[in-house]
Amino acid sequence: MTAPSISRQFARWAADLKYEDLPAPVIDKIKALLLHALTGGVLGAHSAHAQSIVRWTLAEEGKSDGATVFHTTQKATRMGAAFANSELIHASFLFDSYRMLTHPGPVLIPAALANAELGHKNGQDLIVALAVGYEFVCRLADDFIPSTAARGFRPGPIFSTMGAALVSGKLLDLDEDGLVATIALAANFASGLNEGPRVGGNELLIHEPQASRNGVFAGMMAREGHIKGAEHSLEGEAGFFNAFTGSSKGELSYSFTGQKQVDMASITAGLGADYKLLTFMFRLYPCAGYNQPVIDLMREMKTIHGFHADDIEEIQVSMNWIETLYPSPAFPRFSIWQLPRAGETTHYFAAYAAVHGAFPVAGAPPPASASREPMRDPAAMAFMGRVKLVPQKERPMFSPAITVILKNGKRHEGDYSYDRMSWNFNQLASQLQACSPGFPTGQVGLDALVNVVRQVEGLPSMDAIFELLKESST
Repeated sequence: MTAPSISRQFARWAADLKYEDLPAPVIDKIKALLLHALTGGVLGAHSAHAQSIVRWTLAEEGKSDGATVFHTTQKATRMGAAFANSELIHASFLFDSYRMLTHPGPVLIPAALANAELGHKNGQDLIVALAVGYEFVCRLADDFIPSTAARGFRPGPIFSTMGAALVSGKLLDLDEDGLVATIALAANFASGLNEGPRVGGNELLIHEPQASRNGVFAGMMAREGHIKGAEHSLEGEAGFFNAFTGSSKGELSYSFTGQKQVDMASITAGLGADYKLLTFMFRLYPCAGYNQPVIDLMREMKTIHGFHADDIEEIQVSMNWIETLYPSPAFPRFSIWQLPRAGETTHYFAAYAAVHGAFPVAGAPPPASASREPMRDPAAMAFMGRVKLVPQKERPMFSPAITVILKNGKRHEGDYSYDRMSWNFNQLASQLQACSPGFPTGQVGLDALVNVVRQVEGLPSMDAIFELLKESST
């Protein structure tokens, strides 16, 4: 018997999934992902760009009986609220991250909240829908992200559109056929190019917000019932994987591990039993995800060994080779042989941590010894020429090693494993304490948010979340 299409397998699983089916670690992880994004939604309110997006959305798509826009008493269309709230999260730089180049939080969570609010769903419904969407993103993106980036597409909005669509379809109570149609529509709506990140354009600022809007739109159009989704919209010869990875058969042009082939059946293998979403990591610093462990490792080594920046001859940072070729191995913005760039390359962030012993997390002020402009700190800029990147094809993602060579000939070595950033709810809540200065209501506001999300499964509606976000901004 021929196996059901990939879309059909996901749709069947998603349609049937109930809160009681979710393992406790999955529920805990979803709550952590929600807390991380909502914290970003508070911090993002400081952004002038996000404020302008909110004003534009309310002017163009304001709707008195619509969905709530964070930090306001006003409402917008379902898609408009998802767009504006996504921008507020995205502007904070506080993203979750999967496989280096995909950041679903700013996309899936605004889509989920808008649909849950208007669908009068409770906290358990929200958790189930987010579990469905996050797992869908993970399994679609897993081994394919470098090949997607190599075709000129930015993986983040491509794969997150798919997740936001399944989140929306689940909260819209679509049946299996409706979810197949949702997936097919999302595959047609997914978009985002790497040309901007490659040359310094900033259109990526609305990639994730537009992905959230497109995901909601896919669910709404499927709910109308007039669209029959292509059964093999994902693995068909002219489908999603062919368009965004170059092959419908699992052939890879690039990969983190060097593999050149993926069994397409592996995309759904263990679905509902083996949750890949448990490996999500959390960004705290306002810079690319692959720089997060470099900062932490450099900070730790400086603390343990007590060296000063003036003592250092050279710092060697070993990373997965694709991490040195952002945004794509086929279209890198910076060659590893080019001069380091302030506020952009790994050289700078390693230098900043080596000089100042830390880097400010989102919402927190810089160290006392540093400039008030963390991305252009003079001392870090002067030092970063001493940082050398060592690309390694065998090194796992987000798992750097650092060698510090001192002027007296001594060497200090350290390494950092990816799982150190894959936190559960309590670990994340502890880490987020450093972000409290960015809350208008300070520690009180952050603690209130942590407490509400910790108990989100008991919420009868989304009202408590929106009320808390409104209070935290005043």
